[in-house]
Amino acid sequence: MNSKLSQLGWNDYFQSQFDQIDNNHSLSPARIVRENRGQYIVSKGETETVAQLTGSFRAQSFDSRDLPTVGDWVCIEYRPEQSVQMIHGLLLRKSLIERQAAGAESKSQLIAANVDTLFLVSGLDADFNPRRIQRYLTIASNSGANPVIILNKADLCLDLPSILNAVAQVAPNIPIHPVSAIEDSQLECIRQYTQAGETIALLGSSGVGKSTLINSLLGEAKLLTQANRAADSRGRHTTTWRELIELPNGGILIDLPGMRELQLTGEEEGLKRAFEDMESVAMECRFRDCRHNGEPGCAIEAALENCEIDPDRYGQFLKLKSETAVAQSRTVERIRKTNSSKQARREKEHRFKEIHVNYRKNKKAHEKWRQQNDLF
Repeated sequence: MNSKLSQLGWNDYFQSQFDQIDNNHSLSPARIVRENRGQYIVSKGETETVAQLTGSFRAQSFDSRDLPTVGDWVCIEYRPEQSVQMIHGLLLRKSLIERQAAGAESKSQLIAANVDTLFLVSGLDADFNPRRIQRYLTIASNSGANPVIILNKADLCLDLPSILNAVAQVAPNIPIHPVSAIEDSQLECIRQYTQAGETIALLGSSGVGKSTLINSLLGEAKLLTQANRAADSRGRHTTTWRELIELPNGGILIDLPGMRELQLTGEEEGLKRAFEDMESVAMECRFRDCRHNGEPGCAIEAALENCEIDPDRYGQFLKLKSETAVAQSRTVERIRKTNSSKQARREKEHRFKEIHVNYRKNKKAHEKWRQQNDLF
């Protein structure tokens, strides 16, 4: 196995898929480093090159999930003499970070793929919000990546123990690391995740210090940073695109733009994992379809009365559950439209095939008639 590809995250999971696709040994594996208006920067390990989708690839893509995103592994037909290489296939992902795109239309916006560890970065300044961490944790639980909470700007926090307790309440059993990105000695606790071949993505609002954190891990000021607004500590957008960055020790970072609005997708599993305590209590309700609104034997209401469940956390759970249900209905509609489009394409291809077959039959019959009547 190519050692440079291994440093990019290539492993047996992707190799087995690639071997099934590359029957003629004409393709090469490459990883999406960056996307730019329909074109991709891809890395083959030794070199980076520009690539774009083939026409057939694009025609067969009915959904945003069918298209590559940063972190994806693709199959390219590498020709050094060409300035732009062609992408012929997309390998199955180990994980996918996505969100519901803004607007009424049901559309999934892909953020990053094949991430092993997702750093949920929050700044311990005036813009700190535990509920935002809950939302990010739900997204992370849906993705398949392992979430880790990074509390940056710990040097600005006046009461760190109470903050850690508040975060532990909304994120039980999730690793939590308070750090200061400008203090290199405090980053040893998170360097354990940046091993060779491991992919880490950083997700958080603008101004939480993601770019500063990456610069510290890189050991150089590669990414531009800006100071937060003094009035409310909210950050300014510094990173405006998603990009895969290699660390000196062989690990990989994916820098993501700051996202204040992070709408959930319609998958319930992430919500269940993020609120395992709520789900375990709800299992004790007398009725399976209990709506926790006055039904007899409701374990949730009993836990609220006995202060075993934080009312604010339960309120956030209900809010995210309602948002997930709305997103789920939109997803069902999107799938229906996608299947309808696929069926329409199949019917269209079938009609063209019939026309072509009939044309060939009529052409042969006409030629036979001309021969019989000595018209040649």
